[in-house]
Amino acid sequence: MGEARRRKAERAGVPAATAPAAPAAAGSEASAPAIVPGKSCGSCTTCCTVMGVPALKKRPWDPCPHVTPGLGCGIYAERPTGCRTFICGWLLDPSMGPDLKPENCHVVFDQKDEQNIFATCDANYPDAWRAPNVLAFMHRLARALGLTRKVILMEKGRTWFVNEDAIVPTDAG
Repeated sequence: MGEARRRKAERAGVPAATAPAAPAAAGSEASAPAIVPGKSCGSCTTCCTVMGVPALKKRPWDPCPHVTPGLGCGIYAERPTGCRTFICGWLLDPSMGPDLKPENCHVVFDQKDEQNIFATCDANYPDAWRAPNVLAFMHRLARALGLTRKVILMEKGRTWFVNEDAIVPTDAG
């Protein structure tokens, strides 16, 4: 992403694509995206539910058996590479306030590749994306991304495309 486009995206609240889609290999942390100072996962484990972890044979939206409520990951020191390298959009985006932290809004924002940003709802809160702050943020992302990139909203069993002013089911012809 060019510098001017990156600055425009940051002002609009878009997690900038500053790193390759594949996370940095162990030992090359310098190329990993920078976490916003003052932000950390803390008690949040929402990604541990909504994301799939092939190394653990854990499917998306299934609770991870290694998460202990209030304590976090029980295998943190030995967690799989996919868990080690995952960084949600909230940690990367300085414009996302505490209300958009996944444990508060129940939606994980994730840029899997240069073309798409995913907003994935916690299955226990399937309508979380309908909250005014989450809707506003998704529309702002879509506006900043333009026509060639997409915001994809995922709820267990359903998927939508988000544009500047509407949310359209992916199966709508």
